[in-house]
Amino acid sequence: MKKTSKHEAYSTKPVADPTNLRFAVSSYGFRRFAILALIVFIALVIRLIGLDHGFPYIYHPDEPTIVRSALGIRFDPNPHHFDWPHLYIYLNYFVYMVFAKFRDIITAVGLKTQLAQIAPLIYNDHLIFYLLSRALSAVLGALTIIPIYLWTKKLTDKKTALFASVLLALTPLHVRNSHYALIDVPMLFFLCWALYFSTRSAVLSGLFLGFSASTKYNGLLSGLFIVASLFLNKSKNLTQKFVDLIKLGIFTILGFIIGTPFAILDFKTFTRTDGPQGALWQFTNVGKVGLADQLGQFFDALLVKLPENLGYTAFIIFAIGTIILIYNLVKKQHRQVNRGVLLATLVFYILTFYVSGLEKNRSHYYLITYPFFLLIAGWTLSFITDTIKHPVLKIILAISVLIPSLIMSIQNINDLQTKTSSTIYGGEVSQNQVENAKENELN
Repeated sequence: MKKTSKHEAYSTKPVADPTNLRFAVSSYGFRRFAILALIVFIALVIRLIGLDHGFPYIYHPDEPTIVRSALGIRFDPNPHHFDWPHLYIYLNYFVYMVFAKFRDIITAVGLKTQLAQIAPLIYNDHLIFYLLSRALSAVLGALTIIPIYLWTKKLTDKKTALFASVLLALTPLHVRNSHYALIDVPMLFFLCWALYFSTRSAVLSGLFLGFSASTKYNGLLSGLFIVASLFLNKSKNLTQKFVDLIKLGIFTILGFIIGTPFAILDFKTFTRTDGPQGALWQFTNVGKVGLADQLGQFFDALLVKLPENLGYTAFIIFAIGTIILIYNLVKKQHRQVNRGVLLATLVFYILTFYVSGLEKNRSHYYLITYPFFLLIAGWTLSFITDTIKHPVLKIILAISVLIPSLIMSIQNINDLQTKTSSTIYGGEVSQNQVENAKENELN
């Protein structure tokens, strides 16, 4: 018979039940999942509200390019223009075909009349495809929260990941752009998956980085973070790092070709520089400014453009995070510096400076910096809330950061619906834009 120690005999501490521990861990994980699902749901609702803005007119000049190109795939799989790559066009074509099959089934079972009375827009071929494309953007915009959460959690912790997810759900420009049939939000969706997979697989990371570039060319630029993090990985030797770099490069090219196959099959058009039919024209079209102007646009982006698009209070939190990182580095408190956060900070400022050097310096060009902003801002919020002991003060901080972004997002949606703004660039609707919108609708 096993003897009982004196400590065991007189101990009143209950022995933990492994079953209860497993239940507690499972319950904790379920709560995290439920919170993340709620964030995605809220983000989706915000992005679906007002999706029919402008109807029966299409005020944004770029939306017809996507819709008409996608419809044209029925007759020719080659869109014959490479000013934008083709992955999003093919995705829209797939959505259109699924919708067409659904509509055919409804007609075949004799429910067309009833459905047309309930939702007449379904049978309006001038508008329904715009609505479907906008819905695809909205869904991809909301689902981007998932890779942002997974990537941020991998580099930091779950609390930071949840903060980053909420910030993305309410980011004003991302909410606004998710209401358009445009390539920026889908590009960011694939880019965020590439960033997450960079923590797990060079093959998958390269594939999704290629998908991102095959949605919008500048998605490739954020590969800077992936390459840098690959070489900073201490768990692998130099040979393994070079092998991963080769895998990353090969599968990035493969992902791009999968999404834009006619870059190879119609290489002559793809490499044209004399017009929007060619991809290289796009790179020269954005233009380049001198260093002095670039510095001016860089500080304008940091002080005006990005705070407006990302949310003022969220950007203040981001700025505080930058200061904390600089302070820790100056004080040589390296143990308090998360390497992933530090690298994200450097990449954010490098990409911001690069985009600031473009002559056509538009707000949506900065979307490639958003994942890094969200990581830094989420990390800073987590850091600050950890230093605050009183729970009420934590709630006040969270509300003060998130509510202004929510208000700005709602205002953006209201602007779209009332047509006080016509495009993602902002500004009043001019008579010329109204005439162009009417022409787009008639065509």
